[in-house]
Amino acid sequence: MSNYLFIDECGDPTFYGHRKKLLVGTPGYQPLLLMGSLTTSNRRQLRAAVMQFQQTILADPLYNTIPSVAKPGWYLHAKNDHPEVRAKFFELLRQLPDFAIHIVIGRKKLEVFNRKHNNSPTEFYFDLLHHLLRDCLREPDQTYAIYLAQRGKNNSDRFQAAVDKALPPAGQAAGASGPVVSKLAIVLSSEYPELSIVDYCLWALQRYIFKDEGRFFKALENRYAVIVDIYDEARFSADGHIYGPHNPFTIQQASPFEKPV
Repeated sequence: MSNYLFIDECGDPTFYGHRKKLLVGTPGYQPLLLMGSLTTSNRRQLRAAVMQFQQTILADPLYNTIPSVAKPGWYLHAKNDHPEVRAKFFELLRQLPDFAIHIVIGRKKLEVFNRKHNNSPTEFYFDLLHHLLRDCLREPDQTYAIYLAQRGKNNSDRFQAAVDKALPPAGQAAGASGPVVSKLAIVLSSEYPELSIVDYCLWALQRYIFKDEGRFFKALENRYAVIVDIYDEARFSADGHIYGPHNPFTIQQASPFEKPV
């Protein structure tokens, strides 16, 4: 069976600024890196629905004069979208079938960054990507095309390495072939409407964590198949904690999160 994965992020992997200035705790520093994926076997319907929504917004004078929408090349991006557009798109997402969201929460801990990721934002980024893919590429006899949103320094070689590392060992499932990755591509969010769905789901979780405003996250709660809080070592094991449909994520269960200044 053919499946599609669309991967995006929210936040950044940066700990240090110009001339190695430590940014932790300073204004503008992002204390979390969230990585999320949309999995679907019905890409055509999802893509058509998002594109139709965008076209409807652009044709409606109630919305198309909003400055963010009126900019050339506008596409859905939760952080920049007007609250009315955002609420309207969340209503659409509640109705769309056939997709699941996986998210890895990467708490930016300097000690872990130094010890495990060798002071490298790129290593941090691709470590989270590996953990995300490991949760998504588990089903045998499945074929996946994987699309990663273009961000910063991500590149095809490291992307391929993260996928190879995430795939289960050959022969692990007796009588079944393992998952097969048929395509890898790093793409622009503006050209792949499916990535807007991932972006909105990431934004909803981030807003819940940072602002304790859970209504957007709760509205889509049944779409979050897995949320892994990978470095919540204060409350759980060294592998963090896994949330799912029978154990939904709440900020009350998790260790306190560092908030942006």
